[in-house]
Amino acid sequence: MKYLLNWYEILTDSGLEFLQLAKAFQICAIDSSTNRTALMDLQAFAQQHPLQVTAKNDGGRAHIRVEGVLYGFQVNDFKYTVDSLIKQGIKDVRLYINTPGGSVFAANEIANEILRFEGTVSGFGGAIVASAGSYLATICNTFEMAENGQFMYHKPSAVVEGNENAIESRLKLLKSLTDQYRKHYAEKTGKTEEEIEALWSKGDVWLNAQEALDEGFVTSISKKTPVTKETAMLIAACGAPIKPEITKTETEMKNRDEIVAKLKLAKDATDAQIEAAIDQLAIQAQEAQTAEANLAARETAAVTALLDAAIVAKKITANQKPHFEALAKKDYDSTKALLDSMVPAMKASAHIDASGEGADPKAKWTLQDYLDNDPQALEVLMEKDPKKFEELQKGYF
Repeated sequence: MKYLLNWYEILTDSGLEFLQLAKAFQICAIDSSTNRTALMDLQAFAQQHPLQVTAKNDGGRAHIRVEGVLYGFQVNDFKYTVDSLIKQGIKDVRLYINTPGGSVFAANEIANEILRFEGTVSGFGGAIVASAGSYLATICNTFEMAENGQFMYHKPSAVVEGNENAIESRLKLLKSLTDQYRKHYAEKTGKTEEEIEALWSKGDVWLNAQEALDEGFVTSISKKTPVTKETAMLIAACGAPIKPEITKTETEMKNRDEIVAKLKLAKDATDAQIEAAIDQLAIQAQEAQTAEANLAARETAAVTALLDAAIVAKKITANQKPHFEALAKKDYDSTKALLDSMVPAMKASAHIDASGEGADPKAKWTLQDYLDNDPQALEVLMEKDPKKFEELQKGYF
C-alpha cells in the first residue's frame, strides 16, 4: 500500500501558514528525548551536512539518492527531474537513503514525489537511516539495510512558540502528525499502534540492521557499507548508541604501513602518533620553505646591489644590467670578480676580419669587446664554452 501524504491539506485545515509551521515543527534525530534540537541547532547541523537529493535515469529505472540532513529542501528542482523521468516512461525506483533525519516536511515532499512513480520502490539504506529518514524507508516496497547500518525512529517532536491560540493549533497538528506516523509504522511492521506508542514513548528507538529486520522495518540485509570519517561524525552527532568503525580500504592499510615505516615509528603506532609525526614534518617543511625563500631573496638583493653599484661606477650601462644579472645568478663570485676588475667607460677595440667572408667577427674579440658590444653573447659563451670564457678573463686581468 502506498502512502501519499498531502501535508498542505493538513496545514490548511489547521488554519496556519505553511512557512510558519515549517519553522515550528521539525522532526530531528538529535536527542529528541530532551527536546534540545531547536531550529537553530538543525540549521547549524544542516550546514555541516547539507542535504543532497539527486535523481537520474539508470537503465530505465529512476535512481534517487537522499543524503545529508533533511532541511532546506527545494522541491521544485526535484519535481522537475521527476516529471522528466516519468515522461521517459520510467516506473520503478531505486532509492538510496543515508540521513540522520531533519524536517518532516522535507521528508514528506520527497516521499510524495517518489510515490508519483507507478512501479516498485526498492530502498537501500546506508550507514544511518534515522528520524524523518525512517519514514522515507517505510514508503519502499522493499528495503535493504547495510549490515553495519543503524535505523532509528521516534515520536514526532516540535519546538513551539507563540500565544496560547497558536500553541493550541500547533499542538493539534503535532498530535495529528503523531497519529499518522504511529499508524504508518504499525502497518509497516505488523505491530499494533499501542506497541509503537509504547516503544517510542521511551525516546529514540535505535536498531541495528538485524533488529530492524526482526522488527519489520527492513526486508533484507546487505554487506557492510563503507563509513567515511564524515559519516562517522554525522552518526555520532545523532547520539547513536553504536560508534561506527571508519572503513579503511586495503590500499589505505598498505599506505598506512608505508607511512609508519617512513616516519620511523613503531609498527603499532596509533593514529594520534602518526598524525603528530606528520604535523611535525609539515612544520619542518614549512620552515625549510621559508628559509629557502629568505635565501633566494637575499641572493636577489645581493645581485641587485652589485649591478646597481657597477652602473653608478659607470662600469656597465643600465641596458647591460639584464645580461649581467643572468651571469650573476649563474655564478655570482665570477661576475663580481669581473665587475671589480673593470674600469669605467672603457672603449671597445675594433676588430675587422682581414681574410674576408666566412670568418667569425668575434673570433678576435677581447672580454671588453664582449662587454661593450654584446654582453648577451658573453653570457652564452660563459655557458657553452667555459674554457674560452676563462681565457678571455685571463687576458683581461
